[in-house]
Amino acid sequence: MLAAGTAIAGVSVAAVKSANDIDQAMNQYIASTGKSTEETERYKKVMEDIYTNNYGDSFEDIGEAMASITQNLGDLDDESLQTVTESAFALRDTFGYEIPESTRAAKAMMDNFGTSGEEAMNLIAAGAQNGLDYSGELLDSISEYSVQFAKVGLDADDMFKVFQKGAESGALPDKVGDAVKEFSIRAIDGSDTTIDGFKRIGLNADEMAAKFSAGGDTAKEAFQETIA
Repeated sequence: MLAAGTAIAGVSVAAVKSANDIDQAMNQYIASTGKSTEETERYKKVMEDIYTNNYGDSFEDIGEAMASITQNLGDLDDESLQTVTESAFALRDTFGYEIPESTRAAKAMMDNFGTSGEEAMNLIAAGAQNGLDYSGELLDSISEYSVQFAKVGLDADDMFKVFQKGAESGALPDKVGDAVKEFSIRAIDGSDTTIDGFKRIGLNADEMAAKFSAGGDTAKEAFQETIA
């Protein structure tokens, strides 16, 4: 009976410590994100579910990750917040990507391509698995050049395919992204060299500039026509 009582006391102490840890983590999350205290129980449930699924080193670690994701991606529903947070931990544990950097890259894709947070994190994971980060520049390239790929009508999946083709030929993601950026500028600048360039490949510079300026599918068609 004495041994059983000691064991029960130990469990009680652990339970109290766990409750204190999650309360401290929750308070920090609320303070970092400006959420109302009325939302505490809601986000505590998300935090507990993430912990139960064996993500994060502690409640504090999970709270910091959730805060970083909320700050970078904005308000997400509970399911999306949990999924993105768990994906961010998986990227950190597998590829060493710090959560603020991976979520900034995800935010760039969400803003420029309209992807969801979950889709963006999955694309980052797939890209890393396919060896696109051999130079350590993948996240920075996504953050910087998503807007440039969108300008020529390409979507997030197209961007990763272009990065993949570049990797296969030895071109770093940063160089590939910069090439797309420079092309998006030159394609509509109306300069003599641009006019001459389009003329040399049998295209009309004014017509192509109009297509690129239109964006979306029209720009993508113009891009593919130029590449071909």
